Amino acid sequence: MTRHDARGEALSTDQAASLAAYEHALDLFNSLQLDPIAVLQPVLAQDPDFISGHLMMAGFMLSAIDGQLLQAARESLAAAAASRHRPNPRERSFTAALQRWADGDMRGANRLLDRHLVDHPRDLFALQLTHMADLVLGQSAMLRDRIGRALDQWHADDVGYGYVLGMHAFGLEECNEYARAEALGMEALERNPCDAWAVHAVAHVYEMQGRVAEGIRWLTTGTSHWQQNNALAVHNHWHLALMHLSNDDHAAALALYDRAIAPGPASLALDLVDASALLWRLGLRGIDVSTRWAPLAARWREQAAWGWSVFNDTHAMLALVGAGERVEADAGQQAMAARPADAATPWWSEAATLCEAVMAFGEGRHAHCAQLLLPLLPATHGFGGSQAQRSLIYLTATEAARRAGDTALWRALQSEQAARKAAAWPRGARESVELKAA
Repeated sequence: MTRHDARGEALSTDQAASLAAYEHALDLFNSLQLDPIAVLQPVLAQDPDFISGHLMMAGFMLSAIDGQLLQAARESLAAAAASRHRPNPRERSFTAALQRWADGDMRGANRLLDRHLVDHPRDLFALQLTHMADLVLGQSAMLRDRIGRALDQWHADDVGYGYVLGMHAFGLEECNEYARAEALGMEALERNPCDAWAVHAVAHVYEMQGRVAEGIRWLTTGTSHWQQNNALAVHNHWHLALMHLSNDDHAAALALYDRAIAPGPASLALDLVDASALLWRLGLRGIDVSTRWAPLAARWREQAAWGWSVFNDTHAMLALVGAGERVEADAGQQAMAARPADAATPWWSEAATLCEAVMAFGEGRHAHCAQLLLPLLPATHGFGGSQAQRSLIYLTATEAARRAGDTALWRALQSEQAARKAAAWPRGARESVELKAA
């Protein structure tokens, strides 16, 4: 009743076809290619007792960080529990963590996965899934250190080792270890040119170091592996758009939005996050994106699951405010404020404050926006996402100060960003911009 995957992890099945589908789906998931679900579904129909297959399906749903898919994840977990096979220790441990996540407690699930990966460091699916959770939870150090914990149990000739390097590269980048991150990202791509996450890690290095020309070349050459049929296509295009913004090439960024970032029928919540963040950045620069907000806000109204993910909710608020939908924005902000803050669900009060600041900005109350954001800046990691994503909070506070005519705060925030981020605006670079009267 037991087979082992390519890394030696036990799976409760006696079907060779189930094992083969598991490996195929895992490789697609590792490289973020589509569609691992389509690979796994037929096998689960033929082998409904395949516990690890059902757990993988639940993990796919949870990895989308989309509240609309929580019920599907719960159904997969129920199917795993209904198996006639007895789960092995790895499967029991993994089930407990996924159940916690599906019940709405991603942070609690993350803590259970801490121990799971200590006991099963070669569980590649769990490792990547937890890496994604670390990102959404804003746990920069764990993006690096979780992979570091497991590395001693991996070897260069192991199946999937390149993907582990790609994850480590991104974790190193988020901890400002740029040289090591770039080297490991390149090594990961030498092992597997289809590793979109490694492409993403190196792109982050270029962005954070201000190597904009290199970054644009990086994301516009050799893109065939991630531009089509890849779950990271929207996000990597988002990074390319940010690099164009660094060159003040607003037309190129807008063209990318319209061609590759604007939501389509299959867009998930994280795609909407990227779209919201790009339009907001363009708006901060004074670019008219008004016609693009309404379709995006409509998608958020369909998909928002207020009170589940701080990261998603704050980006949904950007779209609602951008579209001028105050009633919907108020309802979302109130739902976030009502979420009880405890050890499992911190940051909801701060997230509600952030959303209040966004609403103030949208209404032209820039001084109030800056006042609300200033106390939040020392701990933006609590809102989740990467350093590049969280920088939007700083950019909003900085622009709010400028529009409010608060020269002292504007200069202070510019200086702080320049001191912390290699790619920040040079001191005084925007001094020619006329400060508006408060």
